[in-house]
Amino acid sequence: MKINYIMKRIITFLFALSLGSILFAQTVDEIKNNNLYIWGEGSGNTTRSADKEALSDLISKISVNVESQFAKEAQETDAEYSERVTSIVKTYSSAKLNNTKQFMISDEPNAKMLRYISKSELQKQFADRRNKIVAYTSDAIEAEKENKVSTALQKYYWALSLMSSYPKSDTLTFINGELLMPFLTKKINSVFEGLKADIVKVETEENKQNVELFITYNGNPVQNYDYTYFDGQSFSNIVSAKDGRGLIELSDMHELKGITLRSEYTFETEAVFDEDLKSVFEQMPEIIPFHSNKISVGDNREKGEEILAMQASETKAEESAVFEMVEDHNPYLDVITAIENAIKQKSYASIQSHFTEEGLNVFNRLIKYGNAKLLSNEMGYSFYKSEKGVICRSMPMSFRFKGNKEFIESVVFEFDENKKVKNLSFQLEQEAVADIASQEQWNKASKHVLVRFLENYKTAYALERLDYLKEIFSDDALIIVGSTVSKPQDLEGRIRLNEKDAKYNEYTKAEYMKNLERCFNRNEFINLRFTENEIKKFKKDKEMYGIQIKQDYFSSTYGDTGYLFLGVDVENPEKPVIHVRTWQPEKDREGGVFGINDFSIE
Repeated sequence: MKINYIMKRIITFLFALSLGSILFAQTVDEIKNNNLYIWGEGSGNTTRSADKEALSDLISKISVNVESQFAKEAQETDAEYSERVTSIVKTYSSAKLNNTKQFMISDEPNAKMLRYISKSELQKQFADRRNKIVAYTSDAIEAEKENKVSTALQKYYWALSLMSSYPKSDTLTFINGELLMPFLTKKINSVFEGLKADIVKVETEENKQNVELFITYNGNPVQNYDYTYFDGQSFSNIVSAKDGRGLIELSDMHELKGITLRSEYTFETEAVFDEDLKSVFEQMPEIIPFHSNKISVGDNREKGEEILAMQASETKAEESAVFEMVEDHNPYLDVITAIENAIKQKSYASIQSHFTEEGLNVFNRLIKYGNAKLLSNEMGYSFYKSEKGVICRSMPMSFRFKGNKEFIESVVFEFDENKKVKNLSFQLEQEAVADIASQEQWNKASKHVLVRFLENYKTAYALERLDYLKEIFSDDALIIVGSTVSKPQDLEGRIRLNEKDAKYNEYTKAEYMKNLERCFNRNEFINLRFTENEIKKFKKDKEMYGIQIKQDYFSSTYGDTGYLFLGVDVENPEKPVIHVRTWQPEKDREGGVFGINDFSIE
């Protein structure tokens, strides 16, 4: 009985196999003869080589199929044109055409493979590319409004680069019906035209001139702006200006006339993490040139102090809505002055007594964060009350990383009740502070706590303070990376995720910290910048806040812009606890991002 059962199963299997072969052959023929599909065929000694040839054949046939949809350049020959279209199609194959269907017609050693894709699926890939072009353009327009010049240039240029890979790109229009190709070119040039850079201060030390710049866009301080300059021998690292403040370093023999900044606009390093962009950049013979990216630097040293004073005054006005001034700040100023001198002389042993153990650890991390250098501080410092001490804002510094980038940051010092520095952080962007200051529904104490929390949070990533991040994340924290969720999730702990329609990756605290550790190990630097704050309270009777914020992320291996949401308990201002952290690289289909309404608190 057992034998008969086994034999019956074998016979059934063989019959199914033979029937499957017949059906398979019919399917292949149907695909080849069906006008709804485009297919390619390949052969070889291995299935891998046969499949590679099939994909190459498919790409060639796709190119012929869509060639008429691409705008032909007048100077191109038919052969050059066909070659260009083929290279364009490859930008889809490497990233988007990996979902082509595959059939093995015959096995090794005489392998034969079929690759095919429906024409409707191909058009969907083109539509996805169009949507990305439009999204980048929209992002650029918003960034330009916020004086985030680098972000605007980056997104405009990326949209323009992707245009070269879109069929009938010369007919693609934007929201207002304007043709997108000339619109993007015009916008990039207009951004360059709106930039103005002036020398406001020069200091000479060790045969060098430290030249401080004030950089504006349409008359307003730039929120971010990346540039290089020629120092007489070579072009500099990329310098990232912040809140209007920039820096160049020249020899003491270099004339301060005829200096130009070269605006960064391609952001090729960051582009490698977008597979579409990476593929397009690889196929482009060269970058699209914009010679108007060179900005002449003026000399406005006569009004330099006035300009810096005005900028400092605006910053202090916003801070006054968040912090409460200290009446007698002289003891703290003495400490800050001693720290200043130590940084200038690179002699730190004499100031160790001014720090707590933890404060000294953070200070040492700060000094090792690139080649740290002090900038001028004509307006001095502002001293404010904190929960159990005093905070000092702000010490302007630059941080240079070999072969990479230079950042400008303002450092905040936090003193304990014994007038010792217990913590340091990078100051929140002026725009972000202004957003929090404008929240009329919160009292000054709440605003203070939220500003300091965000400053400590961003600094922890820059200074690789894994210990601090482990401390502030709840053990049962809900950590999400992605856009949306497919169905409601009932999760253990205080926070429950409400219904949201999309995909996401959820991590435990241990998994997230492990990923962070790997990230810290492989990067020379990390730098975060925050804008567009929206803060709401979960419940009136709890100091539990939802912070929705736009984040610019920079590192030596990666850079992007996305949306961060933090659910944080600040009941104890000294020990905030993060219960929710979500990250989205882009908004969802409805233009939304994770926020307080997506979570329920028990």
